[in-house]
Amino acid sequence: PARAVREREDKIVFTRKKILVVEDNEINREIVVGLLEMKGASVDAAEDGQRALEMFCASAPDTYDLILMDIQMPRLNGYEAAAAIRARDRADARRVPILALTADAFPEDALLARRYGMNEHISKPVAAEQLYQAVGRWLL
Repeated sequence: PARAVREREDKIVFTRKKILVVEDNEINREIVVGLLEMKGASVDAAEDGQRALEMFCASAPDTYDLILMDIQMPRLNGYEAAAAIRARDRADARRVPILALTADAFPEDALLARRYGMNEHISKPVAAEQLYQAVGRWLL
């Protein structure tokens, strides 16, 4: 079974996909960015929700294919940032997949993420294959 998972993982590629990673922990941010870049994604990174909102607003519509959003961050947390992105007056703000990437792993945390406009909830620490499968569900 482990081999079958690895073979599926090897086939996952995110070439020509642009992802925004929002994570205040520099090491975690570098790991997630590196994992996504290894699969061919083009990745922008933000250190908090406020910066992510600024980057999204400054980008052309449909720049980002997906946003990975930490929850517990300074300035603007992930819930607030997701809600602010969803409130923008542009079509891509309503349709871009936003995935919560958080240590908050209880069912009520997943429900809260959805209430703020997030599409999925991924628990940290995240394994590479778990990340690839979750991102792949929305991009492939």
